[in-house]
Amino acid sequence: MKVLATLGILTLLLCAVLTGTAQQPPLLQQRLDIRVKRMPVAVFLKWIGEQTGVSFAYPNEIINGRTPVTMHETQISIKDALESVFPPAQYEIRTIGHQIIIRFKKVVAHSSDTLAPTRIMQMNPVVVTALGISREQYSLGYAHAEIKGKELTSARDIHPMNALSGKIAGLDISPVNSGAAGSVKLTLRGMRLLGGNNQPLLVIDGIPVNNTSPGQAEKYGGYDLGDGTVIINPDDVETLSVLKGGASAALYGSRAANGVILITTKKGVRKGLEMEFMSNAVLEKSNSRYDFQDTYGSGREGLLPANAAEARWDAQYSWGPKMDADSMVWLWNGMKVPYVKARNPVTKFFREGFTLVNTLALSTGTKKTQLRASYTNTLNNDIVPTSRLQRHHFSARVTTRLTRKLELDTRLAWLDEEVLNRPALSDNPNNVGYVLSGIAPNIDLNWLKNYKDPVTGNYINWNNNTYQVNPYWAIYEQPNNSDQDRFNGFIRLKYKLCSGFSVQIRSGADYSAFFFNELMNYSTPVNPLGAMFLKDRRLWEINSDLLLTYTRQLNRFRFTMNVGTTRMDYKETIRNTTGREMNIRGDRNIDNFGTRMRYEMILRKRINAVYASLDIDYRRLLFLSLTGRKDWSSTLPRDHNAYFYPSASAAFQFTELIRNKQVLSSGKLRLSVAQTGTDAVQPYLLRLTYGYNPDIPLIKGYSIGGVAVDNVPFADLRPGVNYAYEAGAELAFFNNRLHLDATWYHSRTKDQVLNAPVSTTSGYTSAVINSGNIRNEGVELALGGTPVMHQHFSWDAGLIFARNMNRIQSLNSLMSPYYPVAVARWGNVSVVAKKDAEYGMLTGRHFLRDFKGRLVLDGNNLPKSTTTDSRLGSNQYAWTGSITNRFAYKRLALTVLVDIKYGGNIFSMTNLLAYSNGNQKGTLEGREGWARSEQERISAGKTPEQWTPTGGLPIKGIAAATGNEVTAYVNPQSYWKRLAESIPEAFIYDATFVKLRELHLDYDLPLHAFSRTFREATISLIARNPFTFYKAVPNIDPESSYNNTTAQGLEYGSLPTRKSYGLKLFVKF
Repeated sequence: MKVLATLGILTLLLCAVLTGTAQQPPLLQQRLDIRVKRMPVAVFLKWIGEQTGVSFAYPNEIINGRTPVTMHETQISIKDALESVFPPAQYEIRTIGHQIIIRFKKVVAHSSDTLAPTRIMQMNPVVVTALGISREQYSLGYAHAEIKGKELTSARDIHPMNALSGKIAGLDISPVNSGAAGSVKLTLRGMRLLGGNNQPLLVIDGIPVNNTSPGQAEKYGGYDLGDGTVIINPDDVETLSVLKGGASAALYGSRAANGVILITTKKGVRKGLEMEFMSNAVLEKSNSRYDFQDTYGSGREGLLPANAAEARWDAQYSWGPKMDADSMVWLWNGMKVPYVKARNPVTKFFREGFTLVNTLALSTGTKKTQLRASYTNTLNNDIVPTSRLQRHHFSARVTTRLTRKLELDTRLAWLDEEVLNRPALSDNPNNVGYVLSGIAPNIDLNWLKNYKDPVTGNYINWNNNTYQVNPYWAIYEQPNNSDQDRFNGFIRLKYKLCSGFSVQIRSGADYSAFFFNELMNYSTPVNPLGAMFLKDRRLWEINSDLLLTYTRQLNRFRFTMNVGTTRMDYKETIRNTTGREMNIRGDRNIDNFGTRMRYEMILRKRINAVYASLDIDYRRLLFLSLTGRKDWSSTLPRDHNAYFYPSASAAFQFTELIRNKQVLSSGKLRLSVAQTGTDAVQPYLLRLTYGYNPDIPLIKGYSIGGVAVDNVPFADLRPGVNYAYEAGAELAFFNNRLHLDATWYHSRTKDQVLNAPVSTTSGYTSAVINSGNIRNEGVELALGGTPVMHQHFSWDAGLIFARNMNRIQSLNSLMSPYYPVAVARWGNVSVVAKKDAEYGMLTGRHFLRDFKGRLVLDGNNLPKSTTTDSRLGSNQYAWTGSITNRFAYKRLALTVLVDIKYGGNIFSMTNLLAYSNGNQKGTLEGREGWARSEQERISAGKTPEQWTPTGGLPIKGIAAATGNEVTAYVNPQSYWKRLAESIPEAFIYDATFVKLRELHLDYDLPLHAFSRTFREATISLIARNPFTFYKAVPNIDPESSYNNTTAQGLEYGSLPTRKSYGLKLFVKF
């Protein structure tokens, strides 16, 4: 609530300042001194912007080929200076907010009226919508968000989607704590599918791109193998648009049920030659620290280990006595060392990381043909030792007018990526985060560096735990690596048949070859004979479409009609090989293993579709857009494989009827309704299929075949359906100094394709069914403006807010009482779907209490747990928001982005283990008292059964046997062990956080001094995730998760998030 109050106060202050500053002198009347000689026009406009804080937008033709500017004037107005270069008879000069727009009064033949911005923060009336169609912002009847490509590189993250955090209302970014090569979970307006992929469709230059992951960690462990967004090079992005609602995304079909992210890449310049060089160098550090106790060391029940054998058991338990320099303690290697705090604690395991990104881009062209080519090299050394990434990214785009009526547009992007030693996650024995959280504070990391026998090379047992290996053995002796080659591109031909009528044919391909191998070396506890796991994944996706467009002006009406057809062909091959029983230590050839098992799977899918849209514009006042699309999916039965979904949206720009716009500059009302469909994402669910069994060893070199699925097929499967409704308003005040975008939405998804659990006695584990009706409803607000704008100083501010509420309205009886979405088997916690509850409910055991809320205690006065699972919390945030401020003084600009997520819960296995092992500071209470009580008991010659403790952890409750009230002391070790083993309620935390997400200080070098060398040059100091203002959960990041699918709200030995500081250089020649 404090955060809400703060947001409200900031909003009021913003409005108050705007109201107070709205009556400043007109922008064009500002005066300045100009003394320039033969300065290029583009540089001249940039120079005026530097002096006054204004921005410019203009068609490229205005500045191409113009005579350089020479001017010597004192206190000349901006208006007079511009009119001396752009005569009023030929050009129109007007303002929107603190932006100056320059246009031709008469449109030049073949000119593009797309405005060229000189600042990121500007109003762009033309936006990219579905199918790559450009439309005026004011004509859209649905919510649409767009940011410029520079927003992705201003404080660069190695994963391009992370740069969207806090910038778009309703878009939630949830990164996996897996390093530079990891993936990100993207969610638009809540979770709509119970068991499927909730990520929006990714589209680049009008062509859908496959964004699935080669592999994710699950409850038994694994690795985050990244996602499809790796093909995006932020330096190539011109704009990024987000289509949130059903009406905006309906033309993309069932794949866009969760919204669409549209990326438009840069093109070449129309004249001359431009070169750009971008360099981004940052240092990375751990953004989380283990805030553990350092008073008590290894041991149990207040006693030190008596020998080396006991020391192996106690290395990850901190229930010994207080550390004392006069005491000696056994180690697992037979040595005795002083019992003191370690000089090299677990926090020093992580190193300082480093990321270097260099991009060189070439852009050239004529009025007829344009070319842009770029190369980007990315190098990352992660904070986890030995973890390393290198990428080479090349792209080229050519646009040309082959004839007066025929246009060609083509692009090719190629990525080569190599990743060494991705961090293990979840319950993987190599998960170093899991191991480090349990090491006693007197254990020095340097001792763990002796992880193998110097003679045999075998693993040294240090903790008697098969599933928690020495972290240095994990990173040095258990290597993994991946190689990926990815090609993505398209070709588009557009032919103008006659006035207002054009036809376009387009085809795009997306190919990925991903190879991953993991070695478990000889003598590793979980695989003592050694093992190797290979994964070879090949993916092909081809999207082709034909689009006819007709535009006609009839009196005051303007009609635009699109009719098209499209086909998507998808093929994926997966070859997994497992080798066991290593013959020669360290040899990573699969032939080095005595037992080998192979598994191969081929998946194919096709979607055919036809679609149409009609846009009607009446006097730029009323707008109506109608769309319809019909899909035929190969993953559905023939009788149900076709599904149609229409949409309608309307907009009313009511300020066109208002003459006096001094206060309300512009205003628009929006309304839309849409129906979309979803098919079965995975093919072959309609009937039994057969394949090789990967669990049976090869017999004479051959695999054994059998039924390839463990779910009951459903021959009568139907497509799912989503109904979406949206209403909104866009308002601008005080000559566009303040703008507000407000949206309400409601969606309902039913007949989802799910796997329902069935009795294993049937021979299957699940059945494919249509089930699940989930409702999402919410609001989105985006408020922005310029509170202060003076000649040399300006302040831009923005605030976004989004709240989504969902409810599961119905489930199939097979899913009663819960449908398990994700299971944390190691913590007895599940993420479930339940009728009449929100999606993402966390369930598990609670403290057992009586009707008065008192704890029920067993015979040892320890808390009892409930016998059934019930609600522990929810993994969904109550609301999200952000505050952005940009302060500009002459050539210097400071941008600060604060990201906020409020509400929701997270189950922390890291903290559970820290409490169970005695590392958490919360375990200190009662230790001294219990130690004194035990000394008194021993002195009195009493057994534990004969003794009433005189100190320890105080506890109150009622006895389960008698119902009598109990006030007693208990052993802290016994208490926390009980909670860790059977009461996960104790480890559910509030997931709220407030982070400083982005900070960058940009300095534009004075162009008049470098105009012969540079066209533009900027140097920046940048920081990303440098500070967390507030969080409720200790020791971990509240955003921690081990996969990008269903594990939100479940944390298991997570690695620290990274904070980065560095330097960025941008130069244009």
